[in-house]
Amino acid sequence: MENALTGSKILVTTRMELVAKMLDSRRSFFLHGLGQDASWSLFRDCQDFSAISSTVESIGMQIVQKLNGSPLAIKVVGRHLNRKKKVAEWNEVLHSNNILNPNDMLKILRLSYEGLPVHLKHCFAYCGLFPKGYHIDPEKLIHMWIAQGFVDTEGSTNKSLQDSGRSYFDDLLARSFFEMLRRGSQTFYVMHDIMNDLALHVSQGECLRAECESMEAMPLYTRHLSISSENLENLVNYDLGMLRSLIVLRKSWFCSKVSLNHAILGKLKSVRVLDISGCCLERLPDAVNRLIHLRYLGIQRTYHPLPRKMFMYHLQALFVRYHSCYSPTDYHNSSMQNTKTVGGCFHLPESITKLINLVHVDVEKAYVLMLSSTHKLPYVECAGEFCVDEEGSLLGLKDLNKLRGQLTITSLEKVRNKVEASKAHLHLKEHITKLELQWESSRAKCASSTKQGFEVLDVLKPQHDLEELTISGYPGARSPSWLESGWLSRVQFVCLRDCNRWEVFPPLGDLLLLKTLEIRRMQGLKTLGQEFFGCAGFPSLERFLLERLPNLEWCLVDNYQLFRNLQHLSVAGCLKLREYPTYPRTLEHIAILDEERIQIKSYIPSATIHRFFCILVSSFFHVLHAHHLEFVEDMEIYVNHEVCMSRTVFDNLKSLNKLKIYGIHRANTCSVIATLWDQNGLTVFPSSLRSLQLLHCYLQPSFLSKQLNNLSSLDTLCLMDCDTVEMPCPPVSLHHLRMLKQLNIYKCDWITSFEGSEALVSLEEMKVEQCYDLGYVPVVNNMPSIQKLHLIRCPQVMYLSNAGYHTALKELVIESCDGLSSLKGLRGLVSLTKLKVTSCSDLVLLPDMDAYYSLGLLIIKRCPLLRSLPKTGLPVSLKAFFLIKCHPALKEQFQQKEGADWNKVAALPGCMRYTGKSSVQWPREWEIWKEF
Repeated sequence: MENALTGSKILVTTRMELVAKMLDSRRSFFLHGLGQDASWSLFRDCQDFSAISSTVESIGMQIVQKLNGSPLAIKVVGRHLNRKKKVAEWNEVLHSNNILNPNDMLKILRLSYEGLPVHLKHCFAYCGLFPKGYHIDPEKLIHMWIAQGFVDTEGSTNKSLQDSGRSYFDDLLARSFFEMLRRGSQTFYVMHDIMNDLALHVSQGECLRAECESMEAMPLYTRHLSISSENLENLVNYDLGMLRSLIVLRKSWFCSKVSLNHAILGKLKSVRVLDISGCCLERLPDAVNRLIHLRYLGIQRTYHPLPRKMFMYHLQALFVRYHSCYSPTDYHNSSMQNTKTVGGCFHLPESITKLINLVHVDVEKAYVLMLSSTHKLPYVECAGEFCVDEEGSLLGLKDLNKLRGQLTITSLEKVRNKVEASKAHLHLKEHITKLELQWESSRAKCASSTKQGFEVLDVLKPQHDLEELTISGYPGARSPSWLESGWLSRVQFVCLRDCNRWEVFPPLGDLLLLKTLEIRRMQGLKTLGQEFFGCAGFPSLERFLLERLPNLEWCLVDNYQLFRNLQHLSVAGCLKLREYPTYPRTLEHIAILDEERIQIKSYIPSATIHRFFCILVSSFFHVLHAHHLEFVEDMEIYVNHEVCMSRTVFDNLKSLNKLKIYGIHRANTCSVIATLWDQNGLTVFPSSLRSLQLLHCYLQPSFLSKQLNNLSSLDTLCLMDCDTVEMPCPPVSLHHLRMLKQLNIYKCDWITSFEGSEALVSLEEMKVEQCYDLGYVPVVNNMPSIQKLHLIRCPQVMYLSNAGYHTALKELVIESCDGLSSLKGLRGLVSLTKLKVTSCSDLVLLPDMDAYYSLGLLIIKRCPLLRSLPKTGLPVSLKAFFLIKCHPALKEQFQQKEGADWNKVAALPGCMRYTGKSSVQWPREWEIWKEF
């Protein structure tokens, strides 16, 4: 910690006291459980005490005392008891030996496991195959359970195995055996590490998880096996005749380049679940086709994923997943015709219709099923995108009434007439909740296509309970009868886009549950009046978006209450609009992105508005001064002409946290931002700002520095393509930005240096691009928190140094910095996980990487003078290495697979190497970079 600040410490957490002693810690802190009150509160959250007696509640308090404040144990035992109401059942848990020792977590959790019904015990134990931290796909797991016979319909004639399996999964989730995590819009399911230990413990004897490089002996009675692709070859030495499951896992996102030995497949006489998605295969091995007991097959997408003839007659579920080595756009290069491909579309082989037990086909979103290959599969449950082929028939959808979730039908312009369209029988697909109908608008421009398009859409009547509807590229001028009649009474989302001939809309305002309405790029739409609002006037609508409707004129309805629950209104590219209806008091977000002809005259409910986006229309100042938007937190202003802005323009915005000013026509915005600066140095931007973005504006650096001095709470600053009229330019001052976490500067040629970089103690991310006169970057010397640094196209930067060890930096990108000849100064980056150096024409030396303990991905590209790797070698942590278009001497070593630098890479265990040539296409660098 040579470069650490005074008082810095290393924090190590462990469950084992032995580890703390090995580290020679002067003092260990032993964490204690929750207090009694917090423990009881957490336990009560898992119970419905209104339905149990006071006696049972008293027993519950005693049980909580025995759990020693462990949150996980309290949740698991609490949810286990939630289903038990009798005193005897609670007493049984109270006196159980499993909770007598509160430090033995596995015994406590096993109590909950033992209370599971038998069918859930089998399902949970099966999860012992998955390593810690594994992201569980519920659909895949449920079909694995079904394939093993763990799932039963419980005597219900209306309930499918898939429905029962989902209820099993939800039951285990409710009992805390699984946890749900969210990252942005994505949802993951995982098992807590201790729950994972429990699953492995209770599955001993039947399940084996082979994670180590040296695989231990496999007991003869093993029925289910998961193994990393790197260890796959070890299976050649074992008898696999009794295996019911084989799951091949990858240790990392990118391809392992490990194929599958056909001798292994020949030994799988009893396998029911085969997931080989962790392997790299050009085609599915023929031996898979001879696995007569196979019920579940999971594979990665290849050029030829399925054989022409299929004999897996017991197969119930087929999963095809994205593979980084095979891009959908590359399929047309295939010369093999076993699986026909058209761009990203592909046919299922005709023989798949003989697989009468197949009930589920799940294909990655990147690939599209051709409709002509799906007919005669009436029992298949799948969702995804279906493409109409050149025959123009929707017959492939006719009997697929088990389809679930989202259904997208593309290339509808190929459907010849309503007779062919009616064969889809969409109204019978009761399990479809999201429907998207797409026409290729460029192919549907003739007059005949207008009538044909209407007839096709009119018979594509969805099922009554549809929740989301999207219509794209529809060439007709009229609305389908099922939209006019209010058939879709439960729909919550409607998106209509690129339907240029559609002139009159149906009464969408009568859709009582509609929450989101998007209307985009509709040139034929001229009015939205009474026939559009209907009788109800959108009673539940929360989000309303109008985009690029050049001929739209609003027809206001007198004495009419509209949009009673509207929260978000966005209008852009509607050039003929002059005014808007009265805004409801529920409105929170307004985005008006249009010319100055629009008048914002209606009352804006300032008590609720907290996001406001607007082009600088003529009434903008009236809005700010008259409406007192004191609760607005987020504002974007798009300046499209020269307007003198008063320094008091932001005075009423007491709550403003985020401000973005975007200059549209740069030639006319020369004085726009400059006029914000008060000559007396008084404040213009409110001191409450946490994020400031100035894009395509003219600035005075002295003005900017004065503003930044007042914004001590700022955590994000972005300057993009900003010019100046102040020459020579003083340095940009950063002295007061101690809270700044993100700094992005793009194409600001006037910036030559920064002052006060030592104040950036909180900075986590810094990106500097196309600053051609910038000569010095205070890399990490004065930035102890920096985690991500991108330096791109800054040719005047001659030297980078961190002057010692730096523990925070995780990602470093250096690109097109022609002034750099050496990176020797970047040493000791112990936390760096990703390093990319590209297009540095004068670079001859890389940094020593002996202390790059965490480096997993290294990309060196287009550095023609670089003829050697670091003398100290590459870190053993490296998982992927790109070396492309560097010095010929270095290239020759890798081609010949000999030489000092080649040996440095060849010695790395498990490192994937790419040096410009490969028999199999590697994923693109940005794909690996993004996912690493």
